[in-house]
Amino acid sequence: MSEQPPAHHLPVKHPPKRLWQKISLIIANISFACAAIGVVVTLIYGGSVEPDIKAAMGAITFFCAAVGVVLKALGGTSIPNLKIEKQDSDKKDA
Repeated sequence: MSEQPPAHHLPVKHPPKRLWQKISLIIANISFACAAIGVVVTLIYGGSVEPDIKAAMGAITFFCAAVGVVLKALGGTSIPNLKIEKQDSDKKDA
C-alpha cells in the first residue's frame, strides 16, 4: 500500500480572510445587534402600539437577524485558493 493518504484526505491551503469577508463579519455583528435592539423595543412597546406598527417592528427584527445569519456565513467561510497554477513549459509529465 502507498504511504500517501488518499486524495480526499490531503490538506487544503486556505488563504487568510479577504477584505470583503472581514467587512461582512462586521456588518453581520451590527445586524445582530440591531435585531436584539428590535426584540427589546418590540417587547417594551408592543402592547401600546397598533398591530400594523407591531408587525413592522417584528419584520424589521426578522430581516436584521436573517441578514446577520447570511453575512456571518459568508464571512466565516474558509475559501480555498482555487487558482490553477501555470506549469513550466520545460517540465514534462512522463
